[in-house]
Amino acid sequence: MTSFYLPTRLYFGAGARKELAGFVGAQDRVMVITDEGLVKTGILGKIEEVLAGSGARWEVFSRVPSNPRAATVEEALEAARGFETTAVIALGGGSPMDVAKVVALLLTNGGRLEEYQWEGKPFAEPGVPLYAVPTTAGTGSEVTQVAVIIDRNTKKGINSERLLPRAAFIDPELMVTLPPFVTAITGMDALTHAVEALVARGSNPVTDAWATEAIRLLGQSLRRAFAVGDDLKARESVALASTLAGAAMDQAGLGIVHALAGPLSGHYDIPHGLANAVLLPWGMEYNMVAVPEKYARVASLLGRKTAETGRAGAREAVAAVRELLEDLELPWDLAAYLQQEEDIPRFAREAAAMFIARTNPRPVTPAACEAILQKVLLKG
Repeated sequence: MTSFYLPTRLYFGAGARKELAGFVGAQDRVMVITDEGLVKTGILGKIEEVLAGSGARWEVFSRVPSNPRAATVEEALEAARGFETTAVIALGGGSPMDVAKVVALLLTNGGRLEEYQWEGKPFAEPGVPLYAVPTTAGTGSEVTQVAVIIDRNTKKGINSERLLPRAAFIDPELMVTLPPFVTAITGMDALTHAVEALVARGSNPVTDAWATEAIRLLGQSLRRAFAVGDDLKARESVALASTLAGAAMDQAGLGIVHALAGPLSGHYDIPHGLANAVLLPWGMEYNMVAVPEKYARVASLLGRKTAETGRAGAREAVAAVRELLEDLELPWDLAAYLQQEEDIPRFAREAAAMFIARTNPRPVTPAACEAILQKVLLKG
């Protein structure tokens, strides 16, 4: 049996952020959770303009790092409680959104973060209203029921339907100033979501439709968004792909690529999108024997002109991903981040034990993970 739960109201397109004014008013005390980069670029100011017009009062918590940890959540929660917050806005990429999701729920449920993250305590009450305003096109967090926070040197997800935002405002106008490198790694994050969802054990015709359209849009527009950042049409296509891929992976599952990226980001603080980008072709090669026909579709969706099917077509898909990495000026390995070779088998065991590895189309073993990490961290 297949089921879907997608309660988030979506507003999509240039100027979509302005619709936020219909959800907050003079009675609200809004905590905007974001990062310092968005404060400096002026994007925060565009949201503050909307809030000022609504009559709401607001405060800003902007100390979210690229890989948020439990201490970040606690600090943001303390600020939100002190402000007597009635609504939360997540402004940014996946990191501010993950922090905001948890803060919105802890405001009404109480208790400690570790109870929900490590002890499996359910959120008994809905959180304060949460509104997502993504400024990167990669995580798809605006349509996922998960928040990932680093604690105990582990990227550990918290899952609950209550983590889904009440509404999300996907506005490509907020993405035109995104630097090329960030455009590249967040776009590759979205591609990884789509490719892993397409072959995941939980995939079905609906998630396949979302994932394939996301791959097609990224193949068509990601290079353009990277090279010409103010191309609003390209930005809009990549933003739509990110949301579609996020919904697909939330419903279908992920796999070995995200499992391997977990310890790399958790221990080495490698940007999540970069880790996924480099690992994607290696994960595809590992899974090729299990799902060759699905990967063959990926080749044509990424613009590869080929009539190959089966494993030959799947190899074309891997080649297409590596070609995309080259065009986006991203590395093929992460050797620059390696701290000590002894970490590799430990990271492999952690990756194989991750929950998201269970939906990979081929069983994920420590040996398989170690073999890939050897190629990624010792190469170059």
